[in-house]
Amino acid sequence: LVSEAIPLVTPLARSFGVTLHRGRIAGVACADRTRLRQVLINLLSNAIKYNRRGGDATIEAEVADASVALRVRDTGRGLTPEQRNHLFEPFNRLGIEREGIEGTGIGLAIVKALVDRMDGSITVTSEPGVGTVFEVKLPRGDAVPVANDVAPAPSAAKTVRVERSGQLLYIEDNPINVMVVEELVASHSGLAIVSEPTGERGVARARALRPDLILVDMQLPDFDGFEVLRRLRAQPETADTPCVVLSANAMPEDIARALAAGFVDYWTKPINFNAFLASLDNILERRESNLRSG
Repeated sequence: LVSEAIPLVTPLARSFGVTLHRGRIAGVACADRTRLRQVLINLLSNAIKYNRRGGDATIEAEVADASVALRVRDTGRGLTPEQRNHLFEPFNRLGIEREGIEGTGIGLAIVKALVDRMDGSITVTSEPGVGTVFEVKLPRGDAVPVANDVAPAPSAAKTVRVERSGQLLYIEDNPINVMVVEELVASHSGLAIVSEPTGERGVARARALRPDLILVDMQLPDFDGFEVLRRLRAQPETADTPCVVLSANAMPEDIARALAAGFVDYWTKPINFNAFLASLDNILERRESNLRSG
């Protein structure tokens, strides 16, 4: 995986004048391949963007007891204790946005959620003016039981494959929410997602696309999520498609009404990244099971 990730960030390193180094890579980790690749690319990209021209970014791995420790270190600006305290907060760019460096502020929050989902941990050490080291610890591939379909992957990662294919539709008019969900869905290699900003366009897109799962905001510009569900159920192409609410309304009566109307789940905003990933896995697993048995 390290060998796959480095070429993907090499153009970025070249544009920022940063030299990439591959240190010693030892050990075999047990992890989801797509999610770990996303973690590595995000950490390497940050080590490049928040470095200094002429600086270095290094990735290395070693065995540490029952874990494999992956480290990404840079020689950049470093972080203050206050910045470290807020490092994994979504949309908090720690003041970097004033310097014109592109970013969304959700990358590290998603990284933490992905690492948590793989039964790992992520820590950071940093010194202002010296640099930063991110360390991801994952279970050793030779220390945990794995399924029969697990095969060794290159560069310190044995991947637990939870490959799923499918198409998601997100009916949402807020581009920030769409961006967050797209980033989270990207952790599933076989999933694709499209979005529509209104209920009418969403229903029409669903009829043409026949997605495996539809995520619905309850407050759309033209009509609400209940009307979206009613129209979806009225057309044969989407009559049985599972639909999930994504809404900032978190009152018990709102949730109860939506579930009674026929939504299969109710996810609240701001999105809890760990809960989103777990719920997405559960719903897709149930749908696949129903399709196999039906």
